[in-house]
Amino acid sequence: MTTMNKIVKDKKNQIDVTKRGFKSKTEEKAFYTQKQAEMLQRNDTDNPNLSFEQFYHAIYEKHLQNCTIEKSTLGEIKGMFKNHILPFYGALKVKDISFQDTLQSFEVWKIKLIRPLKVANELNKCLQHAVEYGIISNNPVDLWVLRLWVKKDRRMKGNQQIEKLFYTPDESDEFIQKLIATDDISKIASFLLLINLGLRKSELLALQWQDIDFQNKTIRIHKTIGSDELNKPYIKIPKNCYGRTLDIDNETLKALFKWQELQAEQLKLQNLEHQGEKQFIFPNNKNTFYINSKLNTWLKEFQTQHGLRLVSIHGLRHSCATRIYYQTNDVKFIQHFLGHTDITTTIDTYIHCIPELGNILVK
Repeated sequence: MTTMNKIVKDKKNQIDVTKRGFKSKTEEKAFYTQKQAEMLQRNDTDNPNLSFEQFYHAIYEKHLQNCTIEKSTLGEIKGMFKNHILPFYGALKVKDISFQDTLQSFEVWKIKLIRPLKVANELNKCLQHAVEYGIISNNPVDLWVLRLWVKKDRRMKGNQQIEKLFYTPDESDEFIQKLIATDDISKIASFLLLINLGLRKSELLALQWQDIDFQNKTIRIHKTIGSDELNKPYIKIPKNCYGRTLDIDNETLKALFKWQELQAEQLKLQNLEHQGEKQFIFPNNKNTFYINSKLNTWLKEFQTQHGLRLVSIHGLRHSCATRIYYQTNDVKFIQHFLGHTDITTTIDTYIHCIPELGNILVK
């Protein structure tokens, strides 16, 4: 048994905490850390000069932990605070944060980030919690103004930047022709799924053979790979919670069938056990699900080698949606195909690369 006699301090206060009877040093340390956190939260919430960083760590971070948020989403939110929000707001007093501060930070995020509104939205939620907690009386963030700012910038820039992010239908056909001409059947199968069926990368890498129905020519997309707040990967349900089932075109189905046969042979040669229907379709060299960026590297090398425009893996999903729209003119079908819960997500995503979709918002 050990005895602890610690001095827990902050800038203005100190508390002499004495406790006996610990079974181990680990238990002693955990008790001390908890008391330190409790004191920090008590002092911070009563402090009129509370900094944003103190509020975030002592109050809002605990609020996030208690919310029913998907582990991967929680990790993403904490990443936004660590990388973008705290560097700008951390030292500011919560009560002194102004509307002008939000505009200045958003100007920085617009330059650095593809989706600055996503970060602004998390800042808005945090400061709204400060209002509800009684620390400030008004939330200085005005998302409506920031959204108008983004739309204005997009109109000024036109479609030039957006068009770099996806292939036109003709470019998609060229990409597929050159892809099929290679001898790497696993890459052929994986990238056909991305550009023909519009899968997210995380959905692709979570696929198992039980998700493919060769007889009925369908694929069931009902799981994805996420990362928790510690950046550890795990399998989770997709964004829309219920998944989707899609028809597979003959070209992609043929590639999957060939890869299924070849993969079984390769696993045997590598002395790796085939997991049957639960076997991941595109595993890593340890026969578990892929989590690294080798697909991104291969794609860039392939595009450079064949003189193709550089489009990201997610850009192939945009390319798929663009081609489907010109084939069907059916936005509702694209919504189901991509697995969007709300059709406005589909429209907002492609309004800048397909001019015709702009009319839908006006009607």
